[in-house]
Amino acid sequence: MKYDYWGLLKHLKNPLRSVYVLHGDETLLQQEALIALRKTAQQQGFSERERHDIDKHYDWSMAFADSNALSLFSDKKLIEIHANKPDAAGAKVLETYLKNPPDDNVVVLVLPKLEAAAQKSKWFAACDENGVTVSCAPLSDFQFKDWITQRCQQQQLTLTPDALTALCQQNEGNLLAAHQEVTKLSLLFGTNTVSLEHVEQAISDSSRYSLFDLSASALAGDASKTAKILFSLKAEGQAESLVLWVLAKEIRILSALFEGTQQGLPLNQLFQQHGVWSKQQAVFQHTLRRINQKRILGLNDELLAADKAIKGQNNEDAWDILLRLSLGLAGVRLFENAV
Repeated sequence: MKYDYWGLLKHLKNPLRSVYVLHGDETLLQQEALIALRKTAQQQGFSERERHDIDKHYDWSMAFADSNALSLFSDKKLIEIHANKPDAAGAKVLETYLKNPPDDNVVVLVLPKLEAAAQKSKWFAACDENGVTVSCAPLSDFQFKDWITQRCQQQQLTLTPDALTALCQQNEGNLLAAHQEVTKLSLLFGTNTVSLEHVEQAISDSSRYSLFDLSASALAGDASKTAKILFSLKAEGQAESLVLWVLAKEIRILSALFEGTQQGLPLNQLFQQHGVWSKQQAVFQHTLRRINQKRILGLNDELLAADKAIKGQNNEDAWDILLRLSLGLAGVRLFENAV
């Protein structure tokens, strides 16, 4: 059965099939589809989950080696396989497995966008026959507006119709950017109704520095510009919690990328898993080359210190820590023992 993201959500009200293929270049949509599958699998008794990241050094057959093995604690298993398009050997493994898939296993393949030829292959047809294939393609304008509305509801955020239209136009189908804007509006306005004026105030224009300018300059290693933007945000009365949020988001992605590369995982795969846009990848690659484990640990320590300062749980000034944190991300230490 072939579905889009919306069709998958409706399908998940039914018992799970043997195999699911999540393919496409809309990373956030793919991640949310995977999260929905995990939640449904847990509800349906698939309490054990294992993950396999397949690259040229990893045999597809290894992902299915224990598919018939029963756990001491669970007899239902969700098997996630994160990979590129199966090669000839991988396709054969899939076709063989799907000739008689175990009832107690659900396999989820998380793949990049597949060209038309791949979707006509035998292995893809076998997946479609035994399970569900989900195209995680960019949304239409109507679907994008629906998605933002749903995301606002999850955040208990109410937008006036013109505010919703403005938010859609501002982000032009970019789900990751829209997600960030909805999160920011939720932090700024809580459960209050958000008007067009509120959205225009919150969405920065090109004449002013934004929160995302801060994280971008820090990742690029431009310490002077980073400090300038931080002082500008402080002077404008920007909320400390929002500054912390945007820095924390980039540092957590950076930490995950660093850990993954240390484990030998390819960067392209890690970028896909953690929602790093193609335009950001070169910046993150550059940052990874100038970062080390000690700096990563220091940045995470400063995140915790900033959070405590904002909550009044220590005696430090939150803006002082945010300055250390942002400059630390840019590669500059204000003090010998700082990040």
